[in-house]
Amino acid sequence: MDNLLLNTFSRRIRAYLPELWRKVSKEEFSVERKTGYKDIVTSVDLEIEDRLRTFLHDLFPEGDYLGEESGPDVRSSTMWIVDPVDGTTNFSKSNPHYSTQIALYSENRVVLAITYDHNRKETFHAIEGQGAYLNNKRIWVSKTRDLREATSHVGIQYSSETAFERITTRIDRAIKICRGLRITGSACLDFAYVASGRADIFWEETLKPWDVASGVLLVKEAGGFIGSCVEEPFDLFSPNVLVANNSPELVKEFREKVLYD
Repeated sequence: MDNLLLNTFSRRIRAYLPELWRKVSKEEFSVERKTGYKDIVTSVDLEIEDRLRTFLHDLFPEGDYLGEESGPDVRSSTMWIVDPVDGTTNFSKSNPHYSTQIALYSENRVVLAITYDHNRKETFHAIEGQGAYLNNKRIWVSKTRDLREATSHVGIQYSSETAFERITTRIDRAIKICRGLRITGSACLDFAYVASGRADIFWEETLKPWDVASGVLLVKEAGGFIGSCVEEPFDLFSPNVLVANNSPELVKEFREKVLYD
């Protein structure tokens, strides 16, 4: 896809997101369950997704749309992948750690990524081959090489009892080895924090494309590592993710001592 077009898309979206959040953040919101008591959606999620779907269609009518709240998964050769509020539980409790992520997927890869943190007024963005940025300043992954000096972020999904037991076992190992372990509740920001050097490692199982699409490109363009936290290759559409800085020693040690001890 043409770089001039991608840069135009990126500028327009980055200008629109603060305006959109200023409107919706003043509104009262409701909370509903989706698949269970741990899986919720708010009226703000739905409103932001509806507005973004219209905005992105007007911006690029040729692109299809895949969003967290928009119904069954669809897959197209060119599409927007959107999470209107990543960290809905945080948002519903007035915890300010949540974000909006937008990615453009084209020809089997993510070519444009934006993760917007309304509360901190931070916009992470990347275009394939052009680097990763935070508020228009270039960012890079950290240089940490020793797991004992690393800060690791992890997300917890409740997909099955077996997966939950595996995750808690790994968390127990990480607590004993890593300098710090964080569960933030927003995978999109976890990716962005690895890309910007605020965290050294992030891993989580059984995510969805809208949880990872923007972050994968951010980490890649910031010079980081992208892989899987299970014994299968990373798949954008069925993601079990492990991302880290670009230290082979750190990734190797984490896999040996935390994932597969």
